[in-house]
Amino acid sequence: MPICVECGKPVPNLYTEYSKQNIQLSVCNSCNKFADQYIEHDYIIIFMDLLLHKKQVYRHLLFNKLDYIDSGIQSGIKKLAILLILFDVYIKWLKLENIPKINVLLHYLYILLVCTIELIIFHASVRFMIWLLYHRKYLIIKYNYVTIALIISSFSKLLLILMIIWDYGEINYSWYINIIVFTSNVEALSVFLDESYFKTVPILLFGVFMKLLFTYIIHKFDYKIYGVIN
Repeated sequence: MPICVECGKPVPNLYTEYSKQNIQLSVCNSCNKFADQYIEHDYIIIFMDLLLHKKQVYRHLLFNKLDYIDSGIQSGIKKLAILLILFDVYIKWLKLENIPKINVLLHYLYILLVCTIELIIFHASVRFMIWLLYHRKYLIIKYNYVTIALIISSFSKLLLILMIIWDYGEINYSWYINIIVFTSNVEALSVFLDESYFKTVPILLFGVFMKLLFTYIIHKFDYKIYGVIN
């Protein structure tokens, strides 16, 4: 069932369609506002509201826009996840491109593997914390939608391309984008779990910690790995 993007309450429908070019948005009985005004908004407005961390846009995407599935993630979300991984690979590649005498293909595959494992560890850690804290509170937790929420809210990582275009040297400051990604993750997870930031921030921090722990450990072996793939 769709929900009102303003208050989060379930609504019977989002609009009434009189013809292909004529629809009337439904009004939520709980808050007396349009249930989902984003139906009539274009993607630019949605993108801007994502950057502004608006709860309404995450409710629209997670509960009203995407087709419901019991398990797995939608194909469009999978493509976004792959794109995000490839961006991570590219950023790491730029930071390590000065390493001499490396096998380019093996080096690229190594970075791709590391970035993929980092993503898996982050999502698995967040899922574990949610299970630990909420498995007694909720009979059913749609963990696939936890992953979907985190992937959608990581879209701002794509802004790294602007840093590459404008100033090659600025790539070393990509952590600014990582902060935006983290705060977006907090917003999306708060919307999905219907919880406060006070509860969702520690969950995501645990995920970040586990990801950084893996990165730290793998970097300890970088010099051995580069020796193998040279």
